[in-house]
Amino acid sequence: MGVTGERVWAAPLGSDLYEIRNSPWHSREVNWGDVVEAKAKADDQWPMFVEIVRRGGHRTIHVYFLAAGQKRRREFLDRFNQLGASYENQNDKMYALDFEPGVNIEPALSCLEQLKAEGLLDYRTNEH
Repeated sequence: MGVTGERVWAAPLGSDLYEIRNSPWHSREVNWGDVVEAKAKADDQWPMFVEIVRRGGHRTIHVYFLAAGQKRRREFLDRFNQLGASYENQNDKMYALDFEPGVNIEPALSCLEQLKAEGLLDYRTNEH
């Protein structure tokens, strides 16, 4: 999508460690609740990601509603809620679904695959 960086909400834990406090829109490396190391090059700059220190157990799926799926978006989002996801909306087309630790994401993946096959949306899963 041409994005070269992304800012996320994070709670500072000290010693250059931060807990991610939102679902990333573009990154497929981190999830809500992961603890990362991030360092700023100078005091007046934002810290930059260095590495993941500890996984929080959440899983993120990025969903893009295509034109054919826009009218049924609310129906699909309600279904994802029923399957254990919460979500954040970027622009009524792009959503980040978050699954808390212990939630089986397989039913949601099956639903997403069916909707993708019908040309209603596209999606990508996080690597972890």
